[in-house]
Amino acid sequence: MKAFAANPADESAIAVLAANPATVGIIGTTCIPTLISGGHAENALPQRATANINCRIFPGHKPADIMAELAKVAGNPEIKFEDVTEGSVPSDASPMRPDFVAAITRAMAKVYPGVPIIPSQSSGASDSMYFRFHNVPSYGASPTFIKDSDSFSHGLNERTPISNIAPGIQYYRSVITDLSK
Repeated sequence: MKAFAANPADESAIAVLAANPATVGIIGTTCIPTLISGGHAENALPQRATANINCRIFPGHKPADIMAELAKVAGNPEIKFEDVTEGSVPSDASPMRPDFVAAITRAMAKVYPGVPIIPSQSSGASDSMYFRFHNVPSYGASPTFIKDSDSFSHGLNERTPISNIAPGIQYYRSVITDLSK
């Protein structure tokens, strides 16, 4: 992470981060086929095939540019790409506001003394994109601690450990109180 932060074009750092499912989505746009269908029978050649390609678009990247890159990578003008995104809007990352960072730092010190605050970016979308699209800075800051291998985000058995609930309530009360003054 330090090497990538120092030089986002560092190919060695990119290779290390891209190989880790927990970090690949926070260093750039990622696209992966999520649904594929084709054919009408098990014993016949398909007359058509379709694939849904889900892209997690990095802040500052334009959806049209991503579509053009997909077409370029496919390298076949017979393959048609269509943006079927519903409601998503492009948005840049929010700048780090000192009052927000201070509120998060105070709240974490109350519930988890000594734990450092490290800014990061989620590799998924959120409703914050609509606010950021209208230049309203938006942030997420969670006091939840869970191993990546245990969270199952957006999957079966998604969960948060019970041990995170009480500190989470204290944390959010502190953040909301600080930021609403």
